[in-house]
Amino acid sequence: MPPALPVVPVPTSTLRQRSGARRAWAHLTLLAITAGVIGAAEPTLRPWTTYQTILWMGAEGQKGLAHPRLPERLRELGISAGMAGPEGDGAFYRRHGLAYYVENIVNEGLCLKFRSRVTDWDAFIRGWMETRDPRALVRDYALEDPAWLQRMTGRVQNAARRHATAAPLLYDLRDELSTTISANPFDYDFSDTSLAAFRAWLRTRYPSLAALNSQWETSFPTWDDVRPFTTDQIKQRMATGRPGPDPETDWGRVRAASFRLPVSAGPLTRWNFAPWADHRTYMDHALAAALAQFRAASREIDPATPVGIEGTQMPHAFGGYDLWRLSRVLDWVEPYDIANAREIFGAFLPGRPILTTVFEKETRAAERRLWHLLLEGDRGCIVWWSEDVIAWREPDIPLTPKARALAPVLQSLHTPLAQLFLRAERERDPLYLHYSQPSIQVAWLLESIPDGRTWVRRFSSFEADHNRHARVRDAWLKVLQDFGFSPTFLAAEPLEAGVPADARLLVLPQSWAMSERERAAAAELARRAGCAVIADGPAGAFDAHGTLRGDVAWPSATDQPPEAVRQTIGRRPDGREISTAELSLAGYAAQRRQAEFPEASAEGVRRLLAELVLSPPVEVPPSARVRIHRFRVGNQGRLLAFERNIDYRMREELRQSGGNEALERPLTFPVRLSEPAAIINLRTGERLGHGKHFTVSLDPWQPALFAVLSDAPSGDVVAHLLSALALP
Repeated sequence: MPPALPVVPVPTSTLRQRSGARRAWAHLTLLAITAGVIGAAEPTLRPWTTYQTILWMGAEGQKGLAHPRLPERLRELGISAGMAGPEGDGAFYRRHGLAYYVENIVNEGLCLKFRSRVTDWDAFIRGWMETRDPRALVRDYALEDPAWLQRMTGRVQNAARRHATAAPLLYDLRDELSTTISANPFDYDFSDTSLAAFRAWLRTRYPSLAALNSQWETSFPTWDDVRPFTTDQIKQRMATGRPGPDPETDWGRVRAASFRLPVSAGPLTRWNFAPWADHRTYMDHALAAALAQFRAASREIDPATPVGIEGTQMPHAFGGYDLWRLSRVLDWVEPYDIANAREIFGAFLPGRPILTTVFEKETRAAERRLWHLLLEGDRGCIVWWSEDVIAWREPDIPLTPKARALAPVLQSLHTPLAQLFLRAERERDPLYLHYSQPSIQVAWLLESIPDGRTWVRRFSSFEADHNRHARVRDAWLKVLQDFGFSPTFLAAEPLEAGVPADARLLVLPQSWAMSERERAAAAELARRAGCAVIADGPAGAFDAHGTLRGDVAWPSATDQPPEAVRQTIGRRPDGREISTAELSLAGYAAQRRQAEFPEASAEGVRRLLAELVLSPPVEVPPSARVRIHRFRVGNQGRLLAFERNIDYRMREELRQSGGNEALERPLTFPVRLSEPAAIINLRTGERLGHGKHFTVSLDPWQPALFAVLSDAPSGDVVAHLLSALALP
C-alpha cells in the first residue's frame, strides 16, 4: 500500500474559478481521496479546558430562547452550552455566559435519512431484494460530485463566516452520516461520477492495468472498463470459484460455502475478494475525502474552531466507517459507542474533543456512563433534548422529571474533582490491539455466508449484537482491562511503520487481512525478548486487498473453523521461545458478565502474562472485573479511578444494551501498588496512610477515586493537585 499523500486544501477562490471545470475538480478530489490526512500545516485549535454540558435545542427550545426564566433553568440543570444551526446565531448564549456549537451544517448528501429518495430504508431494501436492480446502486449524492462538493463547501464557509467571531465550541458537519444508512450494507456507489473517481484512485494503488487484473483475477481491456464487483457477484465467486463477475448468483451454493485452512485443493479464486474489497476501501476514502475538504474549507475562514461529526457508527465494511481513516480528517467526534467505537476513537484522536449523547432518564445510569467517559477522556456531553428536559408549555418552564434526575450528574461534571481528572495525563500500557479495516471487510464477507441472498438485511442494529469480529475485539480489550492494564488500539497504517518501541504485546483479533509490512512488523515484535504476538484467528491469511495468500499455515483444531483457533508466538525475557495454540477468546466478553468469573477462559492470558513477566503498576484480582484508570499528576504521583468493567453497548436508537446485571452489585477488593505511596480517597478525603496495599469498596454506579502520591499534602488535596496542573 503506498503511503498517503497530504490533503491539498481547496481554497474558496479556486472553487469559484473552476466551478465549471470538471477535470480540475476530479483532480482535486483525487488528491483528497488518495490522502486521508491533513498535512503539516495544522492550525492551533481553540483548547478545551473545562467539561461542557451541552443542551441539544429542538424546535421548542429554539422558540423558547426569549423566555426570561430559561437562563435560570439551564443553570439548574447544569448546562454550560447550547446549540445553534448554521443560519442561527449564538447571541442568547453569549449574553448569558454560555458556550454553543453549530450543528448539522451539511444538509445534503452526507446523511441519506434526509433529502433522499430512500429515507424509508427498510421498504427500499425489501423492494430491492426482489429485483436486485443494479440501477438502485446509484447513490442520490455522489460524494465526488463537483456541484455537490462546491455547494456544500460554500455552506460550510458561510456558517464559519457567520459564527467565527463568536468562537463557538465546535462545528458539526453532519449527524448520523453514512455512505448508506447507518452501517447498513449496500453497494453504493455505482454512479458514473463515483466509478470514474474510483478508477482514478485505483491507478494510485496499482502500477498498471495488468497489475490490477492480476490482483483481481479479471480481464478488463482498458481502465474505463474497470468495474468493482457487487456483493452478489463476489459471493458468486466465493460459491463457484469462477473469476466472474457472473450475472446471476446461486444462493444455495453461496450458503454451502465454507472457509477452511489449509486450502489444499483447487485454485484460490473463490477467496479472492479484491474486486469487492477495493471498492469498499474506496468508499471509506471517498467519505473521508469529502469531510477533509469541508474541514479545510472551514479552517480557511475559522482555523481555531474544531470541525467534526456526530452520531458515528461501529467499525464496519459499509457506511464509510473506517475509524482510522475518519480520525485523520476530524478534529472531534461524538460516537455511538457500538463495538468499542469510543475506545478506538480515543486511541486515534488523543487529546482531541470526544463527546457523547445523554439519553438516560435516571440518575444512576447517567452518572455511571458519563463519569466512565470522562475518565476515558470525554470533554463534554450533549443532552438529548430540550423538549425532554424543559416543560415549555408551562408558564415557568420548569425542569421535567428527567431533567431533575440528570441535574446532579451534570453538575458533578463541573466540580473541581471532575476537572482534576480532566486535566491529568492519562496513562496507557504498551499493549496494543490491532485495528484493521481490510480484516473487517473480509470478516463481514465470511460471517454473512449463511445469510445467502438476505445479506442486505444485516443492518447495523443486528451487527452490533452479532458481529463475531467485533466480539473478539471486545473480548481482548476486556480481558486485558480485567488484568489491570490500559491497552490501546493500533491501526494498520502506523503498524506498517513498525511496532512502537515500548510494545510488549500485540493482539491481532481476527486480523484476517494484513499487508506484508504489517506482517513483518508483527513478526519483528515476536522476536524481541519479553514480547509476544497473539493471533486470535488466522492473522494475515488475506492480503490488504482481501485476497487469500497461498502460503497460509495455521494450527488445526478438530471440527473447528480457523477463526476458532488462536496462536501465540514470542519470547520470554530470557530469550526462550513461546509458542501456543488455544481456542479463540471470542466468548470471553459474554462469559465475564456472568456471576462467576470464567477462570478457565482467562487462564491462557494469565499464563502468558506470567511468562512475559508483565504486570500493571496497580493490580486488583481479575475476578473482580474492575477497570482501573491511571493518570499522572506531574511529579506528584498518580490518580486512580476504579469502576466495574461493564460492557457499554449503545444501540443506534440511543439506549443501552443490557447484560451487566451480575456486575451491578457493590464490591470490596484489595489493591496492590508497585511502589509505596500516600493513599487518599478523593471522594471522602480519608487518608489511608502510606504503603502498597489498600482496600476499595466500590459502588457499581459510581467510580471510586483515589490519589497515590509521593507525599500527602496538607489541606484540600484536590485543590492542591489542581494547582499543580494549572494551565499556563
